[in-house]
Parts: sequence; C-alpha cells; structure tokens
Amino acid sequence: MEGVRDLEVFRQNWREELKKKQLVGDRGNAGGESSKERDSLKSELVATSPNSQGVSIKFNDNIISPSSKPDHSCSKPEIAYYPFDIVCNLLKFERNVDQHENLNFVPVKHILKTKRPTEQQTKDKTAKKLKLKDIFSDKLPGSGGETKERILDKFLSDLDEINEIPFFDISIPREVAVKIFQHLSMLDLCRCAQVSKSWKSLAEDELLWCKICHDLGYEEDTLTIEKVDWKDIVRQNISRKNLILSNWKERKGEVLQLRHMPGGILCSVHSCCNIVAAGYTKGDVKVWDIENEEDFVLQPSNTSLIINEDADEGTITNFVTMVATSTKMVAAAFEHGNVDVWQLKGNQIQPSYTFVDGHSNKISHLRLSDLSDTMVTAAGPFLHVHQRKTRSFQMHELDVQQWVQHIELFEPVAAPSHVAVATWFKVCLYNMENPNQPCSEIHNILDMNISAVDVSEESNTLAVALQHKVKLYDIQSRKELQDLYGHTREISCMNLRRSPINNFVTGSVDRRVRVYDTRTSNPVVSFTGHMYQITSVQMDDWKIISGGYDGFVFVWDLRMAHKLWEIHNRHPVRHCRFSEEKLFIGNVPVSKFPVVDEFENTTHRRFRGEIQVYDFSKDLLTEGVPDICLSTFDEPSASNYNMALVNPYDKI
Repeated sequence: MEGVRDLEVFRQNWREELKKKQLVGDRGNAGGESSKERDSLKSELVATSPNSQGVSIKFNDNIISPSSKPDHSCSKPEIAYYPFDIVCNLLKFERNVDQHENLNFVPVKHILKTKRPTEQQTKDKTAKKLKLKDIFSDKLPGSGGETKERILDKFLSDLDEINEIPFFDISIPREVAVKIFQHLSMLDLCRCAQVSKSWKSLAEDELLWCKICHDLGYEEDTLTIEKVDWKDIVRQNISRKNLILSNWKERKGEVLQLRHMPGGILCSVHSCCNIVAAGYTKGDVKVWDIENEEDFVLQPSNTSLIINEDADEGTITNFVTMVATSTKMVAAAFEHGNVDVWQLKGNQIQPSYTFVDGHSNKISHLRLSDLSDTMVTAAGPFLHVHQRKTRSFQMHELDVQQWVQHIELFEPVAAPSHVAVATWFKVCLYNMENPNQPCSEIHNILDMNISAVDVSEESNTLAVALQHKVKLYDIQSRKELQDLYGHTREISCMNLRRSPINNFVTGSVDRRVRVYDTRTSNPVVSFTGHMYQITSVQMDDWKIISGGYDGFVFVWDLRMAHKLWEIHNRHPVRHCRFSEEKLFIGNVPVSKFPVVDEFENTTHRRFRGEIQVYDFSKDLLTEGVPDICLSTFDEPSASNYNMALVNPYDKI
C-alpha cells in the first residue's frame, strides 16, 4: 500500500509541474513577462519539485521553446526550461529535424549549422508541428481528432506494471495456487521464487517439493508431514547423486572383500539389492547384508558328508552348485539334487523348506521371485514351481518333454506372473499361478539352438538369442517384433531386464559387447577389450559393465564410447551386477577341487575365489584428513571478488 500511495503522490506532483510549465509558456507567448519574472518562476518550480529536497534538477538548456517565434534580430533563440530530462530522452532530441516531424523543437547546434529560413517557410513548417503540451494531450492536432495514447500515460502505466501486485495474492486462494504450481518443473519453481515474497512462499511449499522428491525416486515411502524442508532434502539427494556419478567415473569408493573364513572354494554367487549369497564346496551358504553390515552362515539340511558305497573312503562332499537370493529368501541347490530354502526374516539358521528331485536329476536352474514367495527349479526335462502357502510350500511338476536350457521369470505388476522356459529350439510361457494351465508357445525354430533368454516387464518383451542373432517378441500378443544382427559368433549373455527402455546389451563369444536400439536392427555401439568370451553384461543410461571369462571387468562410457577403468582377477567372472551405488563382482574358480600340497592343511586363498563389493557412495580420499585441511569453498573463483582456492586441499 505504501508503494501505491507513493505512486499517486508522484502522479500528482507530475501534473502540477506540467500545469506550471504550461503557465510559463502562456506568459511567454503574451510577451509581457520579464526575465526576472521567468527566473523567479523557475526558482518556484525548483522549490515545489518533489526532488528539491537535497537533489537539484538539471534543466536542458539546448532546446528551443515551442512557443517562441523566430526572431532574426536576436543571435540566440529563446530557451525553455523543462523540469525533467527523461522527457528529452523519451523524445530523442538528438535526431535530425526530418525525423521529428511531429515535434516543435530541434537541437540548437543543428539550427546554427543550417541556413536561416524565411519567415513564410518558418510559419508553414511550424503549423505542421506540434507543441510540447500537445504531446501530453488526448488529441493530436491535424490528425482528424483521433485519440492516441499519451507519452505520460504510457510512462505511468510502465510504472504501474513494475509495482503491480501478483494476482495470486488478491484473487486466488493458496490451495488453488499450489495446484497450479505443481505442474512446474524444479527449475521453474526456483525461478518463480525470485519474483516476490508471495511467489517464493508458494514456490517453496512442502507439498510441491515432496512431490518432486518422490518423482525423482527419493523418499517414496515417506509422507509430507513426516519431514520438513523438502527442498533441502531434494538438494541433498541431487548432490549425493552427482557425487556418486563422479565417484563412478573416477573409481573412488570403498572396496569390500567378502571371504569365507573356513577355507571352502567358492562355487556360486548371487546378489539382490544389498544381499549377497555365496555357496562353497563344504556345503556352507554364507549371506552378507551390506547395508546393515551383517553376515551369517546358513547350515544345510543334510550333512555335507554323504556316505558313498562305491568309494573306498566311504564319504564324498555334497557341495553347492548354485545359489539364488531375493529380499525374502535364500535358496541353494546341491550336487546330489536337493534344494534348501531359508527365510531371511529373523536370521533363521535352519532351512524352512527342502526339496529333493525324485527323478535323480541334478538341479540345472534356480530362480526366486522378487514379488512373492515362489521358487522355480529345473532338473532335466522337468520344471518345478514351489509356492509358499501359509507356512508350507506346495510343489507343481511340469513335464516339458525336452531338457530345459534356460528359464526366466516374467512378473509384471498388473498381470499374472509367467515363467519363460527355453529348450533346444522352443520357448514357452507357463502361468506360475496356475501351472497346470496349458502353456503358450512363442518361439519354435528347428536347427537354431537357443543360447540365452531374457525378458523385460517394462517393455513387455522377450529376447531369444539364436547363435549370432537375437529375436524380439511381444509377450502379450505373442508376435515377433524384429531381428537384431551384428555378432559373428554365438551370443553368450544378454541383459534386457535391467536395460533402459528401447536399449539392449549383449555379450558374445567373439569377445565383443554390443549395444542395440530396439527400434533398429544393427548395433549402435560396439566395445572391444576382452580376451575371452563375455560372461556378464549390464547397462544403464550412461555406462556399461561387462565381465569375461578372462577375469576382467570393464566399465565403459556409453556416450564417449571408451573404457573408463577395469578390474582384474585370476578367476573367471561368473556374477557381475551393479546398482546406483554399488558394484558386485563374483570370481568363481574353474576347478572346485584343485590339487593341494600334502603338507598344506587348508586350500590356499588364491584358489578359493573372491567376492568384491564396491561402494561408490563413500569417498575414502578424505578419510582421516584433519578438518582444517578440508576446504568448504562453494563460491566460484573471481565471482564478486570472493576469495576461493583454485585447487582445494582435498582435491590436490
């Protein structure tokens, strides 16, 4: 309200000064005013001006009065004093006379340079021009009475627009304004916060920033009222994400070596979220919880020493062939065909379920569901679906007629779960909720062996690797989408489930990693560096990680198409998965029972295999450094003369 009152006072003083200026012009036209009277009137204008307190008004002495008539007897033209220089700037007096046909004044320096016109020419030219008072009138002479916008009104309207109060403050409730602001992006909200105090209050509303935090994938299970200052929470999460990205590229983080102390040789590794499970030749299964920094050993249901009537020593070792883990369960398959399942709740040591194949076939495939307590196993031509009902498991057996080569679980959120079963030439989908229901065949091509299978719930797509090419199918319509070419030898691994939308990565025996765009048939990028076949691949928006039989793990930059860094181990890479913050690598030895010197009681650790976990959310470069040596300068150098270190201590 104070700004509005000041504007009204400014308008009133402006109008009074214009009236007094017109009075000066009328007296000058009458010719009865002396120079002393004009000087006194000039001083009166200065005294009554709103800027007269402590500030002197500068008058423009280079402009001819519009009321003065050309007098050839005088060497100098009559001078008019104007109270504000801004009017002169608006009218741009420095232009030529030809460019100011609607004005009745020109610069003195221009008149002195031109020839003195005759009296008749001056009268005719003056009649076509406007007086200064006409500029601020509603009607312009000689225009047929047309009404045009006055310069004064235009100037005042600009001032009103500058001081205009936002409409949200006076006409729209805050709830409605928040509904409007929720459609803005994070950058737009930050810009709106700089408009005014009221807009800043709206742009920093907790509901808006809580929604942005959830959209970015942070604190999705937290309600708005449970925390405060959601804008700062978003800022911290974005800064942490940028730190993790920088650590990934520069290979800075904490490295954990997960080892089993009794000395058994590593047989299988699997990870899910922050849970890592490993099986060993002594029959032990060890589980690590990386987030809670806990680890425990799961004892099998039967002894690791089983009586063998054919052997002279009488006992053989029942070692673990494969393990699988989810957020709820851990399962392990043993050499003699039994499967043990442990529940992770309560750190239960004894297995909650044990399955023994009655056909005396070894378990070749083992999968655990992430959404339910369901386990799928394959042994020979038989498929077993184990579902947990209340406290016990129920098993359904299906005869596939051919030996099972690959299985993958397809678990969409809004559709029934299926399991894709691949034999030598055929791929079928079986309903996990009703296994006795007839299967639906998707792929069947003779003399084309299937080397790998993968599915994607996000794109509803099934990928089938046939030697050196990949076929894509739509699971819902059971139709073939397209073929992907590029490899020269058999495809050994591929990853469609964890790849971004419309992207697909494969690894082959030809030692190349290829990235496909599912909208085209040829590979987009190809990477070379492995010395043997690729065993594991995974990608995200900007990087690709591949592991090979040679023990190398390469991190590739997808955008720059070059290698960032590498890790090497003497044993082949059998498991390689990464999340946003962590990288899990499992190097499993080829020989599970190496020849050991008779003088050694335990197997040397170079034969045991290794499990490595890289945590890129922790930067160990500043660990142990005194606080006085750590810089906290956030301002850029040479900005507003702020002093900042070019190379802070913790970056040298």
